[in-house]
Amino acid sequence: MRRRSILAVLSLSFLLTGLLAAPAWAADYSAQPRANWLPNGRVLAIAHTGDRVVIAGEFTSLRHSTTGETVGRQRVALLDAASGDLIRTWSPAVNGAVQVLAVGNGRVFLGGDFTTVAGQGRTRLAAIDLATGNVVGGWTPAANSTVRGLAVIGDTLYAGGAFTQVAGQNRTRLAAVDLNSGALRAWNPGANNTIMAMAAAPDGGSVIVGGQFRTLGGATRLFLGSVGLNGAVTGWTPPASCDVPSNQCWVLDLAADADSVYAAIAGVGGRLAAYRLSNGSRRWERTADGDVESVAVRGSYVYAAGHFCPDFSGFQRCDFVAVDAGTGAVDTDFAPTANGQVFALHAGPDALRAGGGYSQLNGVSRPNYTEFPLIPASGDVMLVPAGSSWRYLDDGSDQGTAWRAAGFDDSGWPQGLAQFGFGDGDERQQVAPGRITYYFRTTFGVAAAFSQVTMSVIRDDGAVVYLNGTEIWRDNLPTGTVTAATRALSTISGTAESQWTDVSLSPGQLQQGQNTITVEIHQDRPDSSDISFDLRLRAR
Repeated sequence: MRRRSILAVLSLSFLLTGLLAAPAWAADYSAQPRANWLPNGRVLAIAHTGDRVVIAGEFTSLRHSTTGETVGRQRVALLDAASGDLIRTWSPAVNGAVQVLAVGNGRVFLGGDFTTVAGQGRTRLAAIDLATGNVVGGWTPAANSTVRGLAVIGDTLYAGGAFTQVAGQNRTRLAAVDLNSGALRAWNPGANNTIMAMAAAPDGGSVIVGGQFRTLGGATRLFLGSVGLNGAVTGWTPPASCDVPSNQCWVLDLAADADSVYAAIAGVGGRLAAYRLSNGSRRWERTADGDVESVAVRGSYVYAAGHFCPDFSGFQRCDFVAVDAGTGAVDTDFAPTANGQVFALHAGPDALRAGGGYSQLNGVSRPNYTEFPLIPASGDVMLVPAGSSWRYLDDGSDQGTAWRAAGFDDSGWPQGLAQFGFGDGDERQQVAPGRITYYFRTTFGVAAAFSQVTMSVIRDDGAVVYLNGTEIWRDNLPTGTVTAATRALSTISGTAESQWTDVSLSPGQLQQGQNTITVEIHQDRPDSSDISFDLRLRAR
């Protein structure tokens, strides 16, 4: 059973206290998700190269998270790494699921279940020009069944999966092709069952493979092993997490650093394990109450995700976890929560990117793809960035008090990006003039504990801010009850109209999961020449 009672988790956590002490450090990435473009289907693979991010899977369109614009993309899309914007000129439609990605030599390599790419025949393997999105001509090493693993070493692309033939020649679940021409290499170790994951060894001398196999190149290797570039199975023989006929500990994903291989493992609840590259011995292993399906490593931290909830190694975690790479100790702060499977992780220099088959993260709608930004040196996390999307109402009505509540239905309100206003020329979303009061609402998720929280507001003229229905700040307005007819106490003018006002909040005012901020901006008179509003919320 995937989701057990919270009481069971708390009891288990209590029993394990002292057996696995939680570290005092925090992971590299914020637990607060962001994404501009949201796919309408599962994301199964992510690749990051230079200033570009490739996502792939089963989706057929992407929807902008703030504007609602929908753009067709058939199972693969290219994003700008810095801004998250969709590269609109890059759109090689794929007619079947893309299971895995690799990049090299200015190309994106696709593996999966497809038979055409951009209308051209490409059977389960394809190469796309990263700059143009064009299918690479002549690169046609067709596989006769699903491709699930890819790894690039030098001028060779190594592939694994369920296939038994590539380019018309026998290749039992493992094959290698020329990166440039697609010509089949002689490399032919074979495996007796499906290869699910591949990773290049850090020294470039072998290919690490994981999956459902029991033999690799004729040698006994239970679900994990490595093959040299000459096609011979190496002596690296890590122990299996389990070998029970009814519930195999299959390896679903792999990551490696200078001294260890990290494996995402299914079966008997699921596991995350680390093995020494030097001799194959297990460095540590942590268990979960569901499959661990994806893994990535960056520096001192290993990030894993999958289909576990609510327990990972005695900690309450739902589908995401970060652990110390050396010891496997669970990070106490990184705890984003998904409501479905996570199939792909990429730990980049700017963000941890996650793809899967979920619809919510941290209680907020954010389907199938997200980015957890790298925490800057200052340690600040942006919960609500400047320029965020807000629901707003500028029709002059009196909304009373019900609109402040977290559960208020604002779906009929228009939506726009801050800064809001008129009359100053710096607005992204203009609002109607001639009103005394304007209303704004937005939501954000919290999945970590913070020691400091700072709200910054641009307001012209007066403002009241509510968090989850409770007033937390009032400025340039009288005390007592505020209505739609309440005027600001004075006019805000000059540079003060665009200045941020910082307000320290108590971290205890935030609640885990979804939070709602509501704001009303008041003018000092109905014929005011301008209005301004923006808000950001950062935590440490």
